[in-house]
Amino acid sequence: MAAAKPRLSVGRAVAAATVGNMLEWYDFTIYAAFAVPISKAFFPADSEVVSLLLSFVTFGLGFVARPFGAAFLGGYADRKGRRNALSLTILLMALGTAIIALCPGYDRIGLAAPIVIIVARLIQGFSAGGEIGGAVSTLVEHAPPERRGLYGSFQQLSQGGSTMLSGLVAIIISLALSPAEIGAWGWRLAFGVGLLIAPVGLYIRRELQDAPVFTQTAAEHKAELPIRVILRHHWRAVLTGMLVVMLWTVAQYIANYFPTFAVRELKVPLSTSYLGPLVVGAVLLFCPIVGVLADRFRRKNVMIAGALGLLIVAYPAFSYLIASPTPEHLVVTQIIVATFMLIYTAPASAVLAELFPTSVRATGISITYSLGVAIFGGFTPAIITALISWTGAPVAVAYYLMGAALVSLVTVFTLTDHTGEVLS
Repeated sequence: MAAAKPRLSVGRAVAAATVGNMLEWYDFTIYAAFAVPISKAFFPADSEVVSLLLSFVTFGLGFVARPFGAAFLGGYADRKGRRNALSLTILLMALGTAIIALCPGYDRIGLAAPIVIIVARLIQGFSAGGEIGGAVSTLVEHAPPERRGLYGSFQQLSQGGSTMLSGLVAIIISLALSPAEIGAWGWRLAFGVGLLIAPVGLYIRRELQDAPVFTQTAAEHKAELPIRVILRHHWRAVLTGMLVVMLWTVAQYIANYFPTFAVRELKVPLSTSYLGPLVVGAVLLFCPIVGVLADRFRRKNVMIAGALGLLIVAYPAFSYLIASPTPEHLVVTQIIVATFMLIYTAPASAVLAELFPTSVRATGISITYSLGVAIFGGFTPAIITALISWTGAPVAVAYYLMGAALVSLVTVFTLTDHTGEVLS
């Protein structure tokens, strides 16, 4: 009987960490999936490109709020416990999602509509800024040293699950409703589905127990704010981690951008374009397998393979799709990109966790990831939309992905591999 409690505790920790991440990433991917009707509902403009850009800029504003959420909520997780912080973040995520789902459009309340949506995105971004630090810390601190890559991979698994769920919801809505109905109210149903995750996640997180490695050190490190410790003693780790995150976040948001890219640039049907999140999410469900491989063959080697693969295949994959934009080629391209993204990102959570000591781990991960996402990922859809508009070449999306792959590849080469070592 004595062995059952740790297994239950570990299983609950994995569930608590992943369910909140699912809600976070579901909200972000569903916003990207319905960017076109959202832009028309809240950001009407004479130019469709301008309207879409305004929608994506608002999408990006959520990432500007992330570092502030990382500093506050990450510090809260390091000082008051992972469980308390994770419960707070899921409540904030649900609040932001509910506001977007219920906010009247521009035609009803005028300028107040985009302002309310911006506030909702800021709330979501603030919450998301602290979510990953608490979630990843929970996963790796409950993991045996020799299986930290496996446990950490569940963070990316949750992103894959939410991406697949958002794709499935988007396909069902696009098949069940006409384009006019989707633009008028159908897209709101997708955000309503996200709200169903919140009560389950909150219940699981309230029952969570913090790992012994955290509780044993928590009382010793409350004199100074964690964010001050990070900025004073661990800023080099933050910069390194941001460059590791660069490819992670650019690849993820290019995957999220696939539906808009497919509809606007390739002229495929709306329902077909939503195969993208479904396919990418299905591929990312294999994260635990890559996590096991990373524990066996060392995380650094696995991540190098993923980054190098994306650097090599990005241009031919997108050229192949653009030359012949059929549904079959769309799926093949998405599988290729998602497979190498899987190889790179599955071990990345454990790598970020190992950059920081337990006393400031949640803050360090949150700051590193939120800054990396804010700078490199959050404005990816807007940057790609603008690049394609300026160059007239849809393949510009591949150049952006290749640049990120090169930077992250060089960074991973410089890392010290801590596979199998005990957390400090």
